[in-house]
Amino acid sequence: MGRLENKVALITGAASGMGRASSLLYAKEGAKVVVVDFNEENGKKVVEEIKAQGGQAAFFFADVTKPEYCKGAVEFAVETFGKLDVVFCCAGVAQKAKMIWELDDSEFDRVLAVNTKSSWLMAKYSALELKKNHGSMIFIGSTAAIRPRATQGLYGACKAANNNLAIGLAAELAPEARCNCINPGPTATPMLPTFVQEYNDKVAEEIAGGTLLKRLVDPMDIANAALFFASDESRSITGVSILVDAGADKARGKN
Repeated sequence: MGRLENKVALITGAASGMGRASSLLYAKEGAKVVVVDFNEENGKKVVEEIKAQGGQAAFFFADVTKPEYCKGAVEFAVETFGKLDVVFCCAGVAQKAKMIWELDDSEFDRVLAVNTKSSWLMAKYSALELKKNHGSMIFIGSTAAIRPRATQGLYGACKAANNNLAIGLAAELAPEARCNCINPGPTATPMLPTFVQEYNDKVAEEIAGGTLLKRLVDPMDIANAALFFASDESRSITGVSILVDAGADKARGKN
């Protein structure tokens, strides 16, 4: 019996990276998965991958910065699979790798909307369903939420908001449901190159070398943490933010 048997999970940003890895793992562990993304082609490919491995999944197209899409995604999950137990808000976007005085004002709106507003909207429209089913809400933060670097102040602020939102929602969802946050370090996803002005194999090696474990985080590392938070194994854990960063944060204090 899988660790998510008989659960229905909705994952945003599920067409690639951490969201894709989590969708595949959740399905492997018995969950029925609603794959939510703006990229319809890749999102539907994830659904087909899940079905090919014997799982159940459905795709929902959404711009998660818009309330009507977030509300619609929750309604679709309930209509399609009968309930909703887990919401993993994995949609995210990097800020442009520039100093604050180099950024257009529109960059603030874009980064805040995708990284933070989308989490708030998904929580708003799924909260009562999660409470009814003793469910779990999971957000994505970042090591930048704790110790942002130059050119990542805006991104870090948005991710820090997700950490604090998880604490507040843990209180609001209690005692029936839970909310936690995962803070990834440098992860080998399509988004990683957008954090630097020039990205190549040497830069990737330098980033990996800056962690205690001398490697990039794998998307499956994040998926495993998200699986734990989605499962009943974490039933006594709420309002918590954890680092999954190969020791990147602690490496900054080494020598």
